[in-house]
Amino acid sequence: MKTGMKRAGAYLTVYLSLSLSIVLSLFFVLIEGARRNMIRMQVELATDAAMNSVLGEFNRELLRQYDLFFVDEGYGTSSPSDGRVREHLLSYLKQNYTRCGKLPFGADKSFTGLATEELCLTGTRCAADREAAALREQITAYMLADPAGEAAAELLSLVYQYQAAGADETEWSRRKAENERDMQELKERAAQRRREKEEQGEQLPPAEQDPVEAADSFLDRLALYQVLGHSFKVSEASADPDCCLSRRALHTGSGLEVKNTHGYAPAGPLLFGEYVMEKCSYFRNRSKDGRLSYQIEYILFGESSDESNLNRMAGRLLLIRAGINSLYLFSDSGKQGEAEALATTVCTVLLVPEMSEVMKTAILLAWAYVESLQDVKTIFAGGKVPLIKDSGSWKTTLFSILAPGVSTRGEKGGSGFGYEEYLRVFLFLENGWQKSCRLMDIMEMDIRKTEGNENFRMDWCMDSFALESSTRSAFGYVCPMRREISYN
Repeated sequence: MKTGMKRAGAYLTVYLSLSLSIVLSLFFVLIEGARRNMIRMQVELATDAAMNSVLGEFNRELLRQYDLFFVDEGYGTSSPSDGRVREHLLSYLKQNYTRCGKLPFGADKSFTGLATEELCLTGTRCAADREAAALREQITAYMLADPAGEAAAELLSLVYQYQAAGADETEWSRRKAENERDMQELKERAAQRRREKEEQGEQLPPAEQDPVEAADSFLDRLALYQVLGHSFKVSEASADPDCCLSRRALHTGSGLEVKNTHGYAPAGPLLFGEYVMEKCSYFRNRSKDGRLSYQIEYILFGESSDESNLNRMAGRLLLIRAGINSLYLFSDSGKQGEAEALATTVCTVLLVPEMSEVMKTAILLAWAYVESLQDVKTIFAGGKVPLIKDSGSWKTTLFSILAPGVSTRGEKGGSGFGYEEYLRVFLFLENGWQKSCRLMDIMEMDIRKTEGNENFRMDWCMDSFALESSTRSAFGYVCPMRREISYN
């Protein structure tokens, strides 16, 4: 009996020993799994916090002036790099892993003892990547925050009107060039016949300047001063072309597309143009204290000085209006009759009556240009001009071509297209990548005027990045991590 009891006790001892070893093994496995999961969770939380902290370092001036979220990878220095972002990430991770104070017997409060062994940025997305996709996406996000339907409908209506009117800045110049060849022949014939008459002993009055030459001599002036005159005070501001983003080799990231991105499509020409009109100054609205006063004109034409950009704007408007006006003028029988009568008189005086048709065309082209000068003076003065003229809205007389500068003047009020309407249409029709680059030029110029941003570079501004890291715990466990982040 005693032997049996001893044998049963021995079996029980062996059974409990074996069971305990299995239970303890399972217990330690569970503890190790829990510890590793805790380490992984801590690494994930610390990494997310560090990455959000980096995105929280967005440039404040860029947000204040343009409502955009980008991190300046230069952090105010003249040497931007991904390495600076990496240093900031490491600093935040170290703070997140380190706990102040000690437990009894001098042990650290951290039970994991985490330390980052390796960290690298595997991808970034900068403002100029993929034709400024990041910039345009943020513009979309900003513009869609307010109802944009009414502005969009209005702009599309303006564009349709503009295109339906046959607005073409080459139309008048093309006709003018064709007519000048015929006018040269007219002048040569007139000179030849005058010499013949003089050789025959006929007394002729002194040759006088014909009305077309009077108008042509006025065209030798810069377009801006045809419109505003030399007494008008034009902005003298200029930009250093060597420092402009659009004229240097651009830094680009990897074009990263993160999974948790906001999902906005890049702003199209409509939203982009409305954003530019809201954020940038121009000739009729100099509310912003930027490096350039005529910022939208710079975006359209890209000259380094305000004066040059405004001159390009005036020249473009003059040619567009001259083209539209000439289309109307050549269809108005009454005005053609006036031009024909003057052409006949002039050609009779010049001894070339057979070339009156050539002179008539030249007079009509000069008249169309003088009317365009009247139009552009009105547009620059803040007035509006009908896109397509009729007899009621035509302002100049035929004899205005004798003194274009004196016989034309700007007027307030009116209906049709004003300066802002033309800007919006031009922006809509302008090349998208070129607009983006020049807008970033303007942003750079403005941000660099603020304290601590003297070396700001828009192409080193980042809104998304991805990283890979390796973190080791005090127990030797290594936790790899891959994360992506962007503004949402």
